[in-house]
Amino acid sequence: MSKSTNDLKEILRLGGGISIDAAIKSTADLKDMARQAKGSGATLIIRNAGIKAVTDLKDIARQAAGKVIFEI
Repeated sequence: MSKSTNDLKEILRLGGGISIDAAIKSTADLKDMARQAKGSGATLIIRNAGIKAVTDLKDIARQAAGKVIFEI
C-alpha cells in the first residue's frame, strides 16, 4: 500500500529516512521531501532518479545538501 506524500513528509520530519521511486512523485513533491529531510537530518533515497532531468535532480539536491541520495 502506497503512502501519501504528506505521510512520507511527516516520516522525514520526524527523522525517519525513506527510499522512494522517482516515478511515483513529482519533482515538487521530492523537493518538499528533501526539505523535510534537511530539517530533521534524515536521509532521502530517490530510486530510478534517471527518469528526472538533471536540472530537476540539482534542484532536489539543493534543498538538502548531503541528505539526498540518487540511484540512477
